[in-house]
Amino acid sequence: MKVEKCRNCIYYTAYYMRWSSCYDKLNNGSCSKFKQPQKEFDTCYCFKSNDVREKSREKQLFASLELALKSINDIALILKEKERDKEDFIS
Repeated sequence: MKVEKCRNCIYYTAYYMRWSSCYDKLNNGSCSKFKQPQKEFDTCYCFKSNDVREKSREKQLFASLELALKSINDIALILKEKERDKEDFIS
């Protein structure tokens, strides 16, 4: 069970600061429920856990990783076949 802090709430959206080559997450954001700025460690009575969203995101990431792994294995197989064909052609 996550601690009931704003950063673990489904209504909280973090603010980011843009640097020259990356973004940095700030320690404050906004609450879409109250439409006002909020600190990430604050609490309120409208807390709703973001576990469902996090599990969905994790599931999508694993599906993407599985697809990438399959693609890499397919490419490796093609390269091995080409290498074998070159060896057969040379001998």
